[in-house]
Amino acid sequence: MTQKILEVEKLNKVYPNGTHALRGVSFDVNRGEFLVVIGLSGSGKSTLLRCINRLHEPTTGKILFEGNDITNIKGKPLRSLRSRIGMIFQHFNLIPRKTVLTNVLTGTLARTGIVKSIFGIFPDEERKKAMDLIALVGLTGKENRRADNLSGGQQQRVAIARALMQNPSILLADEPVASLDPATSHSVMQYLKKVNEELGVTIICNLHFLSLVRQYATRVIALKDGILIYEGNPSEIDENWFQTIYGEDAVEVTID
Repeated sequence: MTQKILEVEKLNKVYPNGTHALRGVSFDVNRGEFLVVIGLSGSGKSTLLRCINRLHEPTTGKILFEGNDITNIKGKPLRSLRSRIGMIFQHFNLIPRKTVLTNVLTGTLARTGIVKSIFGIFPDEERKKAMDLIALVGLTGKENRRADNLSGGQQQRVAIARALMQNPSILLADEPVASLDPATSHSVMQYLKKVNEELGVTIICNLHFLSLVRQYATRVIALKDGILIYEGNPSEIDENWFQTIYGEDAVEVTID
């Protein structure tokens, strides 16, 4: 039986400047899915992810995570929630002067605490787990390299390992390959697929390129002006749907 891990119901987000970023968005995510969100810049993709992990406050609507209403939680329950919802960003958000290993270990912040993290005091079992995750993302041998000495693709893989240190049920990826070249983009997406299939982590990923969507997504939703206009199989996004989502003058760019 398929188990829902996330339920989004009639979600609205209006920013203080009056921008209506999300308009009545509703969808479910099943445990183990690799869901991709597509749409033009400004369609609401990033806002959606930030509402899910509560970096942004939803205006109205409801978000259920593992059956619990997380729409308005604050304080300790919110911190606990964020330890189970990992997130990686377009620009990596690593500590440039710190090593790969230290950056990955910062993913234990919720368990370790700020003071111990600052002084690099991590239990041996956490260090072992970090090394295992560094191996998982193909960076064995680079644990002691500074983050700012790595390529963009390698830095994003460090960010994936750091997020996995939280033991997340869901991993949110906000345009994770937007800053990368085509070959590196595939490399990062393949590691996300590995995390999804081997560790069973549910992934919700914002992407621009349909060629990547068709290759890696198990399901796709599309946003336009904050409205969910498509939900289904990526292979069913034909030319008509492409123009509906991206505009009549849009031309599809393929990442080989």
